[in-house]
Amino acid sequence: MRFNHHHHVPRGRLFQPFLILPLLLVSLFLSNCSEKSTTELNFAFGPDDSGAVADLIEAFNQTYKGEIQVNWQEGSRVSNEFYREIEKDQSSDNPSMDIIGADVVWTAALAHAGWARDLSNNFYDNYQTNDFNEASLNSTIYQSKIWGMPWYMDAGILYYRKDLLAANGFDHPPVTWSELKQMAKTIMANDGPKYGYVFQGANYEGGVVNACEFIWNAGGNFLISDLSIGSEIDESSDEVNIITINSDAAKMGLTEALDMITSGVSPEVVSNFKERETAAAFANGDAIFMRAWPTAYPALEAGDTKVTTDQFALAPLPVSEFGMQSYSCLGGWNLVISNHIDADKEEAAWKFIQFMTDARQQKELALNGGTLPTLQQLYSDERLMRKAPVVDFARQVIQNTRVRPITSKYMELSPDIAWTFNEVLKGNLNPTEAVETMQGQMEDVLAAN
Repeated sequence: MRFNHHHHVPRGRLFQPFLILPLLLVSLFLSNCSEKSTTELNFAFGPDDSGAVADLIEAFNQTYKGEIQVNWQEGSRVSNEFYREIEKDQSSDNPSMDIIGADVVWTAALAHAGWARDLSNNFYDNYQTNDFNEASLNSTIYQSKIWGMPWYMDAGILYYRKDLLAANGFDHPPVTWSELKQMAKTIMANDGPKYGYVFQGANYEGGVVNACEFIWNAGGNFLISDLSIGSEIDESSDEVNIITINSDAAKMGLTEALDMITSGVSPEVVSNFKERETAAAFANGDAIFMRAWPTAYPALEAGDTKVTTDQFALAPLPVSEFGMQSYSCLGGWNLVISNHIDADKEEAAWKFIQFMTDARQQKELALNGGTLPTLQQLYSDERLMRKAPVVDFARQVIQNTRVRPITSKYMELSPDIAWTFNEVLKGNLNPTEAVETMQGQMEDVLAAN
C-alpha cells in the first residue's frame, strides 16, 4: 500500500482501525512467507551408533539454514522391519517419509511399487557412471533407470586375531574354510577363546547375506540379473530370472556353514547371532575369527574393548577350495526420493542427497562410521587410507563384491532364504533339502507374480 505523504491527515486520526487492519495483514503475510521459505523434509533411516550420520544431517541443516530443514525419522535397526515401516508409510494416504535410506537390495521393490522417484536425469546431469563403484551403482538400477544415489557400501570381511595366530605358529590368515577350522581348533585347545568363528546366522536379512557368501565361496550361485554397466546403461537390461541355486556347489557352501557348528568351531548360539552379538563376542575376546562388515571396525578402534587394533587384522572371506575366488556380499545404503513429494520438495531432497553423497561427506562417514565410500576417487585419497585402515583394506575386497538376487520380488524371497539358512544351522534341514527348498521357494514367488 502506498501512502501520499503530502495529503494532510489530522493528527488525531493517524491510528484509526481502518489503517491498522492492512498493516496487520501485511505483517501476517510477511510472517507466513518467512515460515514457508523453509522446506521441511523427513529423512527415514535406521539408527547409527557412531553418530556420524547425525553430524552430517546437522551440517546440512546449518549449510541450508532458513532454506531447508531435514528431520531424521529413525526407523528400525533390523533391515526387514525397517522395510515394513517404509511399506506401511508409502502405501498410506499421507506418507511422511520424503527421503529414504534404502538397503541396496530394495531398489527394484521400491521402484516396482511406485514409491521411488526416477533419478536418471538428475544423475546423468551431474555424474558419470564411472564416478561410482560399479557394484554400488548397479544396486540403484531397475529396468534401466536409476532410482537412488549410492551413499555408502559394506562388504563382508574376515576379522582375525593375528596375535593368537602368530602365538600358535600360523603366519597367514586362513584361505579356505578347512584352514580356518584347523587354526581355530588348535588355538581353542591351547587355552584360546571359547569360539573359533562367529558370523550372522539368525533368521533375518544378515542370514541371507551369510548364506550367499557361503554359497558363492563354494562356487555356487543365486538368482542373477545381468545389470553390468559400461559407459552407458544397456537399455535392454531388465529382470532376468535365472534360478541357479540348486547345485552341488550351493550344497557344499551350506555344508561348510553347518560344519562350523557340528565341528565345534562355531557355537550353536550363532544361529541367533546378528551383527551386534557377533561384534560383541569378538570385541570381548571370545572369538578368534569373525565375519563382519567394515562398520564393526570403529568400535574396536575406539580402544574401550578387550581386543584392540594391534591384536587383529583383516582378510578376504575363506573359500571352499584353494584357487577359488573369494566373494563378499555387497551391503550398504542408497538414498531414494519418495515419489509422493512435490517439485519444491524434490529439489530440496536432491540438494540433500547431493550433499550426503559428496566426497567430503562420504569421507567423514568413512572416518567416523567405518563405512566404505561409493565414490571411486576416495580410494585414491592416501590420507583417508592412512586414517581408515578398514577402507584401505576394503579396496581389494570391493572388486569382488556380489549383489543378492536382483528382483522386484526380493522382499518376498528374502524371509524364505533367511529361514532356510537358519534351519540348516539349527540342524533341522540338511544342505541338500535346503537348496531344493530355496529353489522351490524362488520358483513359487516368481511364478505367483
